[in-house]
This record gives sequence, structure tokens and C-alpha cells, in this order.
Amino acid sequence: MRDRIDRLIARERIDSLVGALDGASVRDVRYAANGLVKAASDEKTVLRQTQDFLKQAKPASLHLACQMVPAGYRHDRDAALGLLQRLADASDWTIRDAAAQTCGRLFRADFEPMLESLRPWREHRSANIRRAVVIAAARAAQGNHLERAEPLLRLLEPLLSDQDATIRRNLGPSALGGALLRHYPTSTFEYLIKWSTVNEPAVLWNVAMAFSAPPAAAIARKALIILRKLSLDERRTVWRAVSSAMWKLGRRCPEIVRPELMRWLEDDRRIDVAREALKHI
Repeated sequence: MRDRIDRLIARERIDSLVGALDGASVRDVRYAANGLVKAASDEKTVLRQTQDFLKQAKPASLHLACQMVPAGYRHDRDAALGLLQRLADASDWTIRDAAAQTCGRLFRADFEPMLESLRPWREHRSANIRRAVVIAAARAAQGNHLERAEPLLRLLEPLLSDQDATIRRNLGPSALGGALLRHYPTSTFEYLIKWSTVNEPAVLWNVAMAFSAPPAAAIARKALIILRKLSLDERRTVWRAVSSAMWKLGRRCPEIVRPELMRWLEDDRRIDVAREALKHI
């Protein structure tokens, strides 16, 4: 496959290249994108070619565009991000995911400028664009960059109350629990404590579900401080999230969570949460 990609690029048979990449793996698409970038005369040409791929609106051409945006970003950041935003709102979910991942790559490599650019995305009318912010923030989290903890947590804070289900799934259990709690456990836990005092169900769902991710096992006893409080919330959205977090945490730390749940069985206010969680441990 890669020999064919090389031949088509060398012969400048771009339409044939797009056709050849239909249904190709991400690695092959990225290989082709890198080859096109190397063959281009300059980064301005790369950006123009990326725009052309986006206009074609074919799955393969859009995937190529997603992979070529970072090279165009170096020439014109605003233009490249404009293209990336359009790709992040594509009708094809695979394109949306590829664009969001590219956004994360750029965020990780160019943190401060990307932080400023992504803030307005949080208010975009499209949930796909707002979701891209969540995925990008998760990718930008790095344990060797502790200074990023606070800016990332603040970036995500307004999205905690977002009602879109796809954003919630990517925010609480993934971005907060899977990424930020892993790389910045102290700062993230402090924010989770603060957010646990908010009375919005969507916010509390995200807080509870952050403890359903594997990194929560390292702070299981501290997690129970928050989950114990949220377990008293009678709103189904909240207590079901607590139950989910408890059984997932319980599978990783049964010696800590199971005794807690057994105590909850004796509490009329928490019995439903405990019963639901114990079904899965």
C-alpha cells in the first residue's frame, strides 16, 4: 500500500491517491499526508491543498485534510484552525474523531496559543465543536507539564453543565477521570471537591463519573469523601452516576469500596445506590 502511495504522490496523481485511500487505515492516511507535506514546495501550499481536500468532501480526502492541518498550522494558525473546526463538525463521526485528535496534537505541542483559540469553541452552537475541546484537553494533559493542570481544568469547567450526552461521556469519565486525574491528581481532586458543591445534575454527574476511571483507584479513599456526599442526591442522574462510579471503583479496590457499600445498605437514603453498585462487584 505504501509503495502505491509513494508512486501516486511522485506522479502527482492526487485524485487517484484519494481513491486508493478509501477505507485505508489511519496509519496509511497519515503516511500519505506526510508524503504530501514533504512533496509540497512550502507550508502555504500544504494549507491550500488541505483546503482542496476539504472541498472534495470525500471520506478519504477529509481524513487527509485532518492529518495535514498541523503542517498548515505553522503557516497560518487561524486559517488552519478554521479548517479543523469544520472537520470537527463533519457528518461522519470518524472525521470528527480524527479532527478532535488532531486538535489535541496541536494543543499538546503549542499549548498557550491553542488554549486561547479553544476557549471560544466552548460556546459554539455545535456540540461536535464543544466535544473537540474536551478531547483536545485530554490529549494536552501531560504529567511532565504540571503547569497545565489549572488552565485545562478551567478550560473544561464551563462544559460541565453541557446537556449534550456525547460531551458528558467524553468529559467526566474520560477527560477528567482518565486524563486529568491521572496526570494531575491533586489539582483535579481539588476541583472535583469544588464542583461537587454545585447543584446542577450535569455537573454532579461529571464529578461522580470522574471516579469511574482507572486513575481514581489511586485515591479511592479520598474519592469516597465526594461520592458519599453525592450518594444522598435523590435525582436519578446523580445517584446512578454515583452507583456506576462505586462499582467500577469497587472492582479495582474492593477492600475499600465493598465495606462502604455494606454500610450504605443500612442507610435508607443510600440503599438504592448500594444495591445497584453491588450487582456488579
